[in-house]
Amino acid sequence: MSEKLSISYHTAKRILLELLEDNDFSTDEDILKILGSVVQKETCEPDGDEYSLSRIIIDKEGRVFLPDYSSMEIKIPYLPKTVFIFFLIHDEGIEFKSMYNYVHELYEIYQVVALEKNTEANKIKRSLDNLVEPVNNRIYETCSIIRRNFSVVIPEPLMEMYCITGKRGEKHQIKIDRSLIRIENAKLKGMFDTLNSI
Repeated sequence: MSEKLSISYHTAKRILLELLEDNDFSTDEDILKILGSVVQKETCEPDGDEYSLSRIIIDKEGRVFLPDYSSMEIKIPYLPKTVFIFFLIHDEGIEFKSMYNYVHELYEIYQVVALEKNTEANKIKRSLDNLVEPVNNRIYETCSIIRRNFSVVIPEPLMEMYCITGKRGEKHQIKIDRSLIRIENAKLKGMFDTLNSI
């Protein structure tokens, strides 16, 4: 078999665990040899991080990629993607209750990520006003959608690095090191560079 299959670590691990659970490989010498060498390697190596962080790439069309986990685009609806990019740009973190101060910036980001859809301005504005309204839970629902979409490719122990986290009433942020972020869209890159060069 000359072609290699490209799947994320998380998916490969899940498949391997299912195979090991559902099949008896105790008589297969090739598999036992490989498993034995893996176990031996693990016991000889010093403790280290089991997982490594992936870069985040926002391409010219505003699509999100984690190329070190998967070559496929992370599909996220426009509003959650807007919120994700907004929090990537705001390294310092933002309190949810003060997001109404950033409606114009959210609108600018939304226009980039929804470029191929000519959504009317009033509809976008209503959606963003609903998102930043302090008395509803729309922002928490949106963060949950982001987490669910990322969980397909990000190993569980690293989810906190890529998702919007924080305590209720305090600043929320994405913890990933900003050196791992590459933004190819000129408008978004300008916003990112302006806030992250201070």
